[in-house]
Amino acid sequence: MLNKKKLLLIESEMLNARGHFLDYLIETSNYFKKTKNIFWFLNKDFDSQNLYLPEYCNIRKIIKSNRFMRKKNKFYYFIEETFFLLKNLIDIFYFIYLFKTNKKKLFSFLKCLFLNYLVVPRYFKSFYLEYVKLNFNPNDDIVFQSCRRKDIALIYFLYNIDIIQLPKIHIRIFHLPKKRFKDFYFYFDKIMEGTKKNVFLYTEMGKKKKTLTSKLGSKSLINVTKPIFSFYNRRLDLTNHTIGFIGEARTNKGFNEIPKFIQIIKKYDKDVNFIIQFSNSDDHTMKTVSSLHELSLKFKNIQIINKYCDYDEYRKILQKITIMPLLYDLEQIRLGSGVLYSCVSHEIIPIIPKNCDYLKEILSPNSYLEANNIETFASNSLSVIKNYENYLSCAKVSSKKLLHSIKNDLLIKNLSKL
Repeated sequence: MLNKKKLLLIESEMLNARGHFLDYLIETSNYFKKTKNIFWFLNKDFDSQNLYLPEYCNIRKIIKSNRFMRKKNKFYYFIEETFFLLKNLIDIFYFIYLFKTNKKKLFSFLKCLFLNYLVVPRYFKSFYLEYVKLNFNPNDDIVFQSCRRKDIALIYFLYNIDIIQLPKIHIRIFHLPKKRFKDFYFYFDKIMEGTKKNVFLYTEMGKKKKTLTSKLGSKSLINVTKPIFSFYNRRLDLTNHTIGFIGEARTNKGFNEIPKFIQIIKKYDKDVNFIIQFSNSDDHTMKTVSSLHELSLKFKNIQIINKYCDYDEYRKILQKITIMPLLYDLEQIRLGSGVLYSCVSHEIIPIIPKNCDYLKEILSPNSYLEANNIETFASNSLSVIKNYENYLSCAKVSSKKLLHSIKNDLLIKNLSKL
């Protein structure tokens, strides 16, 4: 254990288990647990909700952020921001004192501070004080799992202050940065003005890569990566098929279309099973939640799972599902879909929206069908059932293709270097 290089995974804004953020942390950790000494830095207020967390990871909840959101509680958000403004003055004097015996670090801190309009990045102090305890060196790695604006501000200061002992920094972009004052591009440009040493930027193929390339003005700065997934070898001997829907209950992910889809399928095949797993419903989807519960009372082969599922639960659900219609809005799915990767790695046949060329780069021919309305999503799902053996054999090709691409992923290769 002592001879292993250190790998620090950072998820600074994850306050609870939702989406794929926790899942990606666990998958990355599992992939490198034999070769790396793994640490997690999480938000101080992260609530694990008694879900599975790997014991072999050194998990530290240390990053301090806003407790109140501007859109939800403007008054308390304003009070909190006033507090952070006062705290910023204290932090400036704190770091001047901390670096007083190291003139290079003190100069770098002051330079960054002035270029950042006399603001210490919100996460920097809570991060840096824990970071220095671990004695990182250039042979170690830090991965910002889903880098946001406050993360890149932190990286900018760390990059300049600790340049001699700086670990390799890997920045993954899963949510496209918004254009604003002191945004992601502001800080990344300043980092790239330096020696460009040990800083790597990654995103997924498709709209994200095109947008970042356009904003940064260079393809060479951006590396394509895929999330790491575990795989499942599906057997052919089925008694009944299970159509599945998983993820957050959101209108732009087609959640409100599910009851109608089920009713169409039931007209033609009453034996098809359904699993609908969802979390985080809101005012726009509550009516659909009620409709789904009513359908589950009417049909015994409809299973409703209304909660966030942990790492093991999620994979057990995926193993039961054979077909998954992705009822997403076209604009939403063009941003990427972790659910699609789950389909490919677990040899599930997806029905995807038309005009999603990015998704076809992941999938092998004849391992999926396309649809442009709820009726064709349903009819194509029934077509898969009738010709399942052919689709499954092609899905296995997609799965092997994804496994190969993950093994050859540039982020994986960079983290695996001796």
